[in-house]
Amino acid sequence: MKYRKLVENAGKPKGFWGKLMIKSMNSGHSDLTDWGLSHIEFERRYNVLDVGCGGGKAVAKLCEKIGNGKVWGIDYSDLCVKKAKKLNERNILCGKAKIAQASVSALPFNNNNMDVVTAVETYYFWPDKLNDLKEINRILKVGGKLLLVFEMLQSDEDPFKWEKVEKTLGIKAVSEEGIENILSQAGYINIRTYTKSGTSWMCATAEKSKNQVIK
Repeated sequence: MKYRKLVENAGKPKGFWGKLMIKSMNSGHSDLTDWGLSHIEFERRYNVLDVGCGGGKAVAKLCEKIGNGKVWGIDYSDLCVKKAKKLNERNILCGKAKIAQASVSALPFNNNNMDVVTAVETYYFWPDKLNDLKEINRILKVGGKLLLVFEMLQSDEDPFKWEKVEKTLGIKAVSEEGIENILSQAGYINIRTYTKSGTSWMCATAEKSKNQVIK
């Protein structure tokens, strides 16, 4: 019962069980987030967006990497926004971070605005993945990078590993080939995928090309 209630709040946390899920995600995804972020070279002047910021732990980690830039976090859960703001209170007060309620399908940012966009364990829940990736592409600067981080990687060795979660939430685990293909369709270049030995972790990086400039 507890497991099901927690899992049901993975997509859009709310209420008591949502609070527990946010706490669980902040702690449980910490090492995964660190590993994913290690695949991006951050400059201290960067503007960075974390899509689906959850409880705000990734935003806090990104703030440590940014000096004169700024980190935004968005989530469509009002509870997540509230918790992320509380966790990043100091970063928000000093102007280094900003948290807002918004959807990946309609990002509240100008074209060609972000140096890096990150998304940790949120891609599964996006309503229109191809167009959502195009929307992220819109706000990236030329040469800007997207980082997608996943815990649920499909495996030939254990093809039913994520079946229970997939059925409960109506989502699907990802594959390297599938992510590479959809990023290419969305207009990204220099697509790379990485896996961590001994885990089901996978992350993908991709860049906005010069041909994708939006004026």
